[in-house]
Amino acid sequence: MEINPEKIIKKLVQELEKLSLPESLKNESDLEFAVLPTIRTFVQKELKINNLKGILYHHGRNKEEKELWSKSKQFQNIELLGTHTYDMLIKHPKVGSLVLEFKYASSSKNPLTNRIQRIIGQSLIAKLKHDYVISCLVFRRKGRSPKPGLLEQMKKDLQETYKIYLIV
Repeated sequence: MEINPEKIIKKLVQELEKLSLPESLKNESDLEFAVLPTIRTFVQKELKINNLKGILYHHGRNKEEKELWSKSKQFQNIELLGTHTYDMLIKHPKVGSLVLEFKYASSSKNPLTNRIQRIIGQSLIAKLKHDYVISCLVFRRKGRSPKPGLLEQMKKDLQETYKIYLIV
């Protein structure tokens, strides 16, 4: 049975959207490691593989993972007015390349407006090299809500035009 990469990416987005995150999150690194088990399990199940070495790259918590992360930069870095590297990379011949970017906003020290602008900009740059992008923006503070339908329209436009999946 042939793999449909777009279908797999959409399923992963759905998994991430329904994921319950711990209240103890303090930063983007915590966010990345909170979603990693879900991503790891999902990729293993969908691609029917156990060993993700050379397929799933992330910042890493141990020496081996950190070395793999360093080696992955040749696959993921984009040189455009500086070097752009992403939080996670999934690279597999059947699905192409998918980068995941995480942003966390919890206080006025890391404002939501800055985070949304950065994540969209980074996502557009990622599309210069990668087939798919999933951008996850988590915020845990009160703020103004966007005009009704505006966020949904932006998410739809990014997905349909660029294959960028924004999770807020």
